[in-house]
Amino acid sequence: MKLTKLLIADDERETSHVIRHMIPWAQYDITLCTEATNGKEAIDIIHREHPDIALLDISMPVIDGLGIIRHIHEQNLNIQVIILSGYDEFVYAQTALRYGVSDYLLKPCRMEDLLSSILKCKEQLAQAGIPPVFSDLQMPSDGTDTLDSNSLFYLDAQKKKLLEAIRTGETDSAAQLLQKLFLSFTEKSVTERGIIHYLLALILDIARLCRECSIPLPPQMHTLMDFNQLTEFSSLQCLETALKGIVLDIADKISEKAGKSIPVYGAIRYIKEHYGENLDLNLLSRQVHVTPAYLSLLFKMQTGINFLEFLTNYRIEKACELLKTTSLKTYEIAYRTGFKDEKYFSTVFKKQMGMPPSKYRKIHF
Repeated sequence: MKLTKLLIADDERETSHVIRHMIPWAQYDITLCTEATNGKEAIDIIHREHPDIALLDISMPVIDGLGIIRHIHEQNLNIQVIILSGYDEFVYAQTALRYGVSDYLLKPCRMEDLLSSILKCKEQLAQAGIPPVFSDLQMPSDGTDTLDSNSLFYLDAQKKKLLEAIRTGETDSAAQLLQKLFLSFTEKSVTERGIIHYLLALILDIARLCRECSIPLPPQMHTLMDFNQLTEFSSLQCLETALKGIVLDIADKISEKAGKSIPVYGAIRYIKEHYGENLDLNLLSRQVHVTPAYLSLLFKMQTGINFLEFLTNYRIEKACELLKTTSLKTYEIAYRTGFKDEKYFSTVFKKQMGMPPSKYRKIHF
């Protein structure tokens, strides 16, 4: 029986050591290639030892995992690729998925999940790469997994609208946009594997959105974060229905959380108590225990303006009170209301009030 060759490329030697020694590879007819600790070493090993499967860490020195995947794609090498990435590497993972990687795993991952993913790649190799066919996909399932730039631009525009609808808790709009995205797959003649890779990238986006909004991932979403699980859906309609349930669940949770507005009220209260201090969105988000991105979204939804506009407006409001009720000098008022530069304060004040602070004082003092 032909042994399957596995390349492990990770600059964290401890991680690589655990993977190499915690699993009895020979038991699964898998042999390990020379260890690679950076992207250049990995590419050299690929051409010297010809692995069947490559397990790649996205973040590596010299050439990163994405660079290796691009090289494999450009050289048209028949290698099944599994990527390892952290939450903060979503953008890289999305790009990798567009190159047709077989699976991705979030770090840290369990050894049983890693082994399962590798064995699935081994099975795909045994099946000579013949992918399953969605019963309702009216086109051949063979062909390139990657999308041309025009199709990708069109689909990305649809995806952007969908993510915005989810982010703002608009469930009806999200459902309609998801349906439109699935229709676009047929209109743009996207292959089955191309659809799966694109949806994996979308699911990564949704997972990141959940993290930004402090929303837990729905349990059923973990099923859709696996390439091989996606291929088991019998039709595009079934896959759309499953994803729709997740999208609506997340949008509902975001809408419910935004409706309570507790973080916004807490943030506004903090601004009013500390407007004279050095404030920014990161500091404020820590005070109300949500992420900066989610607080920014809530602020816009609940007040109609962003955090910085609200803070500036409130500071100018307090400056007007001081100009009308005290004899403090302009630079003193600027510092008391959180402006660290008198000239900048005067510029902002004039823009807001239509006149400089000195004229405002003459009229109202």
